[in-house]
Order: sequence, then structure tokens, then C-alpha cells
Amino acid sequence: MKKLLISCLVFLGGFISVHGQVYTGTAYYPEHTDKEQVEKDARLMKEAHLNIARMGDFAWHSMEPKDGAFTLEWLDHAIRTLSQHGIQSLLCTPTAAIPKWMHDAHPDIMIMGADGQRKPYGRRRHACLNNKDYRQYCTRITRTLAERYKDNKSVIGFQIDNELATEEPYCYCPECLKKFQLWLKKKYQTVEALNKAWGTVFWSETLDNFEQVWLPRRMDNPGIYLDYQRFYSDVALEFFRMQRDVVKAVAPGMTVTTNIGGSGFVTTMNLYELADECDVLSFDNYPVNVTLEHLYGNDIGHPFDPAMTSFAMQIIRGGKSRSIWVPEAQIGRTALTQKEIVKEGYPRLWNHQQLAYGCRLSTFFPFRSFDSGHEHLMAGVMESDNVKRSKFYEAQQIAKELQEIYARTGEMLPIAKAAVIRDFQMDWTFENGYTFCPDLKYLREVYKYYHALRSQSIMADVISSQADLSGYSLIVVPYLAIASPDFCQRLEEAARQGATILLTCVSGVRDIHLHKTDALVTSRLQQLAGIEVKGQEALFGRKSNTLIYGDQTGQCHFWFDQIEVKTASPTASFSGNYFKGYPAITCNKYGKGIVYYVATVPEQSIADKLMKEVVSNSSIKVPARCNHPLVEIAELRDTNGKQYIYIVNFSDEDQIIEFKIPVLNIMTGKKYPASASVKAMDYLLVQVNQ
Repeated sequence: MKKLLISCLVFLGGFISVHGQVYTGTAYYPEHTDKEQVEKDARLMKEAHLNIARMGDFAWHSMEPKDGAFTLEWLDHAIRTLSQHGIQSLLCTPTAAIPKWMHDAHPDIMIMGADGQRKPYGRRRHACLNNKDYRQYCTRITRTLAERYKDNKSVIGFQIDNELATEEPYCYCPECLKKFQLWLKKKYQTVEALNKAWGTVFWSETLDNFEQVWLPRRMDNPGIYLDYQRFYSDVALEFFRMQRDVVKAVAPGMTVTTNIGGSGFVTTMNLYELADECDVLSFDNYPVNVTLEHLYGNDIGHPFDPAMTSFAMQIIRGGKSRSIWVPEAQIGRTALTQKEIVKEGYPRLWNHQQLAYGCRLSTFFPFRSFDSGHEHLMAGVMESDNVKRSKFYEAQQIAKELQEIYARTGEMLPIAKAAVIRDFQMDWTFENGYTFCPDLKYLREVYKYYHALRSQSIMADVISSQADLSGYSLIVVPYLAIASPDFCQRLEEAARQGATILLTCVSGVRDIHLHKTDALVTSRLQQLAGIEVKGQEALFGRKSNTLIYGDQTGQCHFWFDQIEVKTASPTASFSGNYFKGYPAITCNKYGKGIVYYVATVPEQSIADKLMKEVVSNSSIKVPARCNHPLVEIAELRDTNGKQYIYIVNFSDEDQIIEFKIPVLNIMTGKKYPASASVKAMDYLLVQVNQ
């Protein structure tokens, strides 16, 4: 009964505290300064029209300088002072960075690497999530904060931890091994079932009992490593729930969230499952210097593309009709190497883009650049000399604009008739190194198809293979190596009802345990696509092949299916040194729908051309279009059913937007029957004139 009550409160909590307002603010660190400066900062925030401050994420020592001795008066003062200036607070549990006294008392609290060595003190996210002492300390500080602020009307909610499951989270300590063994015993019941699932007969790895289970490393048996990643995702979710339940038991009406790091591109935890546990799911948005390429070791940044940021937001939402938060929003330079400088005006437009994807809270990180420490190079709304400069005035403009928009529209959420399947099981499956082609980077290739849709101004949800498919006119299924029978059945039904579907190679080649299916590609997907896969080959590294698609020749990489068409028709064929003349892309009628199959991993230009054909054969209608890659066009609906089109122009030139339906400017009332010009580095929000 208690668990049911907590679950109900989790569902309702987000509507108790934050209904009816959009929050624009900043990540604030009062523990770095004195009371006088806090009062000055509060006045500055008010001047900038900011109405929320996020605090406490790394302040454990300031909150608890000695074991069990809590000093929270400085936080009381900050909350009270900010409130007096109309600024509410989002409090964080400080559990991502442990104080030194805790480490000294419990040195085994640290994560153990695969080499058997404990991580040394001196970083964040360095405590083992399974360590009993660490969990007790986390529970105590969380309960202390919840009890102290449960009735404080200035506190809108709690952020649990900070960027959970990032920065090499996997641990190989004895406690993790014990919990992994118990997790496996609960899942498989018998060691015989475990051996069968893992295929331990290979390389003589057969186990006699669960106590012989080890913690696998990358390049170990892929079945074992896949289960280990599933296990650690569950560990991270359990760690979140542990703190959330403490808050909810004390303050059931308090909104609880947690912020996803890596600009939303985190693969170590199933974010779809996390979303079900949060009142509202949040991510930290650093569009210039943190992209999905960081997952694959490309840390020098990536040229800004609005599609990458919207991809992250759609991953966070997971197809659910609910708002999201951004507890850390980029305001300028960061401590990491950047591919480009954050232009003046970019943070403003990023916030408009966030609002276009249903963001209800955005806090710039940080308010003031730090005097010292790990992130002292980060730009803030204010620099450390306390002089108001362009970033302050840009934050002021952002807050004013977003609050004016929200006052007119209320909550708006994105609407999409296209869906791209992204499954965390696939992130883990491709990660092992032995599985399929190690050069095929799953999320990068999923993004390629998402980008091809966004380049046509088509809204697309990013959803799991377990999600409901019935509301989508177009479903894109890239590289879904594990395609369950249930998913295949739902995909067939979607096609029968008239959906257009795109399948790619590697989809449906293994079952949930990474065992072979009934054919090279599961027969249900082959029948759906109207093909038979006769063979499969892979190329590594920089090797490539070519294909001809209409009047276009392009490169293709990594994986190649040799196809024989049955009921399908070929629309492109291989033309290079390998598989010349074999179909590379096919099209098949199935029920009322159409199913495309892509037998390789094409370059972006081929994916773009293909998706134009796919969309033309779907029922999707685009209400507004612009061909410039730096123009974001989003479709939204408010709680009253009114529809909007939100255009954000990140380019340095005015852009013409073509409308297929009449619209009107929500701020001026001006009507646009066919087109409108959006100024360089500016936005336009129009309501569909129904």
C-alpha cells in the first residue's frame, strides 16, 4: 500500500507545485559567498526577471561539515532572501560529491575500477551507488533537507543528485558483485537458465552456481556484459528511487526530478524507465560543446545543429505528453574544449527552442562564474567581477520573453506524427565491441534518420520499442538488433492500418539474450519488408562501398545485407566493389501501408534523399517549411487544443517560412496566409488559425 501511495504521489507531484508558471532562472551557489553578496545577487536576479534559483547540488560539506552535524542556516538565508525578491528555489540533494571526512571514514565508499583499484578522492560521481554506508549518508541528508523545507512555499521541488550515472559509473567492488549475483538469481532462477542465456558453453565459461558469476568488462562475453549494463541501469534507478521515496514520505506534494547529464545523451541508464519514476524529467543542455559524439570519444565538440538539441529533448520526453526541465542551461563558454564560440543570442534562442519542446523550467549555469575550483573557466550570467555585461542582459531578455509568451499560451507541448525508435538495449548491445560491427555507433546512426526528418521540418518523437505505435503515421526503426515478437506484431499492425515504416539492416538479428533468431533477420521483419536476407557482411574502419539511388551515388559503410526481393521492389542498388547489383533499398506494400528496408548504413545525403521519398509516401502533412539547417520549426498544442508553430532562426540571415495553412502572430495578431520572414537570430511564434 505504501508503494502504491508513493507511486500516486510521484504521478501527481509535478502538478502540485509548478502548475501555471514558466520558470527562468539560474544555478546559484550561496555557499561560495557571504550573506551580503547573496542579498546583492537576489537584487540582480530580480532585475533580470529571473524567478527560480537551483541550489545545493555540490554543497554537502557546507550542509554537513562533520558527520551528523548539519549547518543549513546559510541555505535558509539564501531561500528567504531570494523569496523576498520573488525568486523561488529548486533544491538539490548534494550526493554527487562526497565530503572528505566521509571518504576518510569509509575509504571503501569509492568506485572500484575493473582493474581492482579504488578511485582516488578528488572528483565528483566517485562513490559506489551500492555502498551501504554511502546510501545511509545519502538517505540521511535527503531526509534532513526534506524535513526542513517540506512546508516552505518558496521551495518548488527537489533535484535528486546531479547527472546520475555519468562519468564512468560502473563499479567492480565486492558489494556490486554480490548485488549483481542476486539480481541474476532473481532474473534467471536457476544457473542452468543463466548458462543458456549467456551461451557460456563458448570458451568454457559454464558456471556451476551463481556465486561463480563475475563482473564483466567490455569485450567479455556480450550476453554477460549486456546483463551487467541492464543491472547497472537498475542500480541507478534504485538509487534515484531511494532518495525520491525519502522526499515523498516527508513531503508528498513536493515535485521531484533529476537532471540527465551529457546534454541528454546518457546511455548508462534507461531514461524511459527513469521518466516513469519522476514527476518531471530534466536534462542539462549544453548545445555547443556536449553532443552525442562524446559517447564515442569525440570530445572536441561538434558544430551547433538545432536538430541535435531537439533530438536530446525528444529522447528525454520519450514520446510522453509532458513537460521537461533544464536545470543547467548553457549561457556561454564552458570548461571543455569547444568547436565554436557561443555567439551572443544563442542562449536566448536555445531557451526559445526549449520552450518549443515543452520546457517549463530553465536555469542558466552558473549565475556567477566561479572564483576557483574545477569549473572556474565556466562563464556565468555574471562574471566574477560582478559587472553586468551582455550575458546578464541576454538572460534578462530571455526571462521577459518566455514569461510573456507563457502568459498568452500556457503550457504547450510538441505534437508528432512520426516516430524514431531508439532503444537503450541497443546502446548496450552495440557497446560490447564484439557485437555486430564495432564501428557502427548506434545513437549516431539513429540521429542520422532523425536529422533527415528535421531537415524537412517534420516533428518526430523518439520512443522505445515498448511504446505505443498506434498514433504514428511514420515509424523509423534504425538498427534495432533485438526486435521482440511483440514489437514485430505491433509494427505489422501499424503497417496494416496504413503507417509507413522504414527498417534498416541489423534490425531483428538477435533475441533478448543475443541469441540468433529463426533467420538471419527474424522472419517476421523479412515478411513485413517483402524480402529474404541471403547473407550478411561487414566492413571496418574507413572501408566503404557505394550505392546508386536514382540519380545519386553515395557511400555506405559497416554492414551489408544481401537481399532477394520477394514482394518488394528495389529502389537502390549497390554499385561498388562489393555486392554489385544487389538491392540496397527496397519498398514493399503491406496492408494499407508501405515498408522500406535499408540493407546498409548510408551516408547522410542518401538518408536525406530516402526520407524525402518515405515522407512523400506517408500521410504526414507539414504545416510550415524552411530549408535552412539552422532554422528550427516545431509544432505544438496547448491544453485547450490550440495549435502553434514555433520558428527559431539560428542563422545570421532573415529566413522565409512557407506556411501550408493560415496562421497569426500570437504577439501582434498579424496574419500570414502563405509565408512570413523571421529575422536573423530571432524567433516567431504563430497560432494556427482554425
